[in-house]
Amino acid sequence: MNSEGVEVDSEAPKKRSLRKVWILLVLLVLGVGAYATTKSSFFSVKNVEVIGVGARVSEDEVLEAAGINDNSSMIGLNVEEIDERVTAIPWVAQVDIERNWPDSVRIILEERIASVIAIIPSGQKFLLDRSGVVLEEVRESDLELPIIRVDSVGVLGTRITGITPLLRAAEEVTPDLQAWILALTPTGGGVRAELVGGVVAELGIGGTDFRDEMRSLATVLTRVQLSCIELIDVSIPQNPVVTRTQGRC
Repeated sequence: MNSEGVEVDSEAPKKRSLRKVWILLVLLVLGVGAYATTKSSFFSVKNVEVIGVGARVSEDEVLEAAGINDNSSMIGLNVEEIDERVTAIPWVAQVDIERNWPDSVRIILEERIASVIAIIPSGQKFLLDRSGVVLEEVRESDLELPIIRVDSVGVLGTRITGITPLLRAAEEVTPDLQAWILALTPTGGGVRAELVGGVVAELGIGGTDFRDEMRSLATVLTRVQLSCIELIDVSIPQNPVVTRTQGRC
């Protein structure tokens, strides 16, 4: 009786070891199969469609950044990495990547829109979008965009911080005001507009936007001669203050 019990007990570890070996073999086969599947030409990407390219971003530029080629696998495609590479293009705001089985990939992108021209102290000009992302340097620009003055800009595609008031003020520059305002500059008290004729307009800190301040400024400009004033303060839109130049009018 005892000898039989010992024999049964000795076989149990062998069965457990054999079971582990079979499990490892199954996992190995599955792993090899999965790897082979990702490398199989049957699952390779045969077509890449780019949607949303416009005047600033070309299809070739997107395809190069995406890095999808004939060796890319539909299964092994790293969507997050492709997203990061394509959105690194300064003019690309966001990207959506879709797998269309069995062999197609669709890249849908949204381009940024230039909102202002930023000038740094050296005189260099850069296009920014409405959130302050640096899009590209411009030499001579015929774009009718508001101009802001900033201390510096970073690498193309990065966002300039600390200029939100300037961007909010620029959004409220209407076409009629565009002819009067040379540039928007930051001050300790908010935003200042440099006007033609050497006149300065104090816009203050604004509220959620600078709409009321800009409307007040437009009203003042239709009623006064700039040659007779040096300062327009519309930081309190309901009560604009005009300071006239002494001895000129």
